[in-house]
Amino acid sequence: MDLNYSADLSVDCNNKTSLKRASFIRTIENFPTFDGDLKSYGKPHIYYNFAQPCSVNYPCKKCYEEKAIVENGHTFNFDLDSKVKCSLNIHPYGRDSVSKDYVSISLEFKESSRLKITALCKFSILDPDGKEEYKSIVGVEKFDSNKSSHFLQKFINRNDLLRRESILLPNKKLTVRFEIFYLFDDVNASGVSETTHIDEHLNVFLKDIKRMLDSQDFYDCIIKVGNSEINVHKCILTTRSEVFRSTLKKKLTAFQSNTLEMSGFRLEVVKEMVNYLYTGRSPKIGEVAIEMLEITDKYKLEGLKMIATESLLNGLNVENVCEYLEKSELYSAEILKEFCIRYIYLNAEEVVKGEKWRKIVNFYPLLLERIFNVTAGID
Repeated sequence: MDLNYSADLSVDCNNKTSLKRASFIRTIENFPTFDGDLKSYGKPHIYYNFAQPCSVNYPCKKCYEEKAIVENGHTFNFDLDSKVKCSLNIHPYGRDSVSKDYVSISLEFKESSRLKITALCKFSILDPDGKEEYKSIVGVEKFDSNKSSHFLQKFINRNDLLRRESILLPNKKLTVRFEIFYLFDDVNASGVSETTHIDEHLNVFLKDIKRMLDSQDFYDCIIKVGNSEINVHKCILTTRSEVFRSTLKKKLTAFQSNTLEMSGFRLEVVKEMVNYLYTGRSPKIGEVAIEMLEITDKYKLEGLKMIATESLLNGLNVENVCEYLEKSELYSAEILKEFCIRYIYLNAEEVVKGEKWRKIVNFYPLLLERIFNVTAGID
């Protein structure tokens, strides 16, 4: 994810927070279980009405079909809704030298040039009774014109699959479930390009604005953090934040000093916020993303909150999901909250073992209710 820019500097990251959900089950009959590179079976097969050994050069019908599967995989097409379409490809022998000993899965979104999709996916194998016996979770990923697919190289080791053949591959049938939670923006509908292309002239403009921040000339306001001061311009602050606008307007009316005290935040966090106000960029967001949620909530900087949200989602895992969920509740980061809830649902067995889960249970009953609702399909 490119976290240096916000695609829309006035974006409200609490809009469109209703994640969509889709789930599909597909069964592959006669899943190939032979090992190696389609060497001759050495058994007589009928080929063009002649009984002869099956070989690489002259495969029988069965081996010809299995060879096609090995080379091309199984492809399933899905319509997640009227606008979002994707295909799921299952490769029994991987797709490259790294994955040749594994079953691989690739997910590809179609028409991604006009869509921006944020998705959380789960791929699982079902037993004959429909119970989930094996799963792999793909963390939150972003898809657009620059990235339209995700390749899961090592979904399951083939030897592990064959060792559990009676459960995972009964009668050579592989049953896979694909579940996805996603948000999307229709780029064409919004009239915004699918990516934020910064052309040469705009890039020069942003550098000039940044030079204003770095310069000591013509500033008319000071942000004070402890004993440190940041020289800024009221026109930038008031244009970018309604909270700063209201605060400075009151100071002007009351003939007060043009110094803004910002207590409770580290200097590095405030500097990164100010850098965003001037440039729309947040190059160090990965270092301050959690703290940035609080400061963006206080000063109503929704574009910067979205950048912080994307950074946190990019590193979402079992160890931090409860902490991120709590912060999202405290600082109204709705998109982060919705993805955390679903990540916990998909990884419940691992998450509930952690100490941070107890805090959610003891202090956040409404969040707990939301997780139960997703589990029950009431989302």
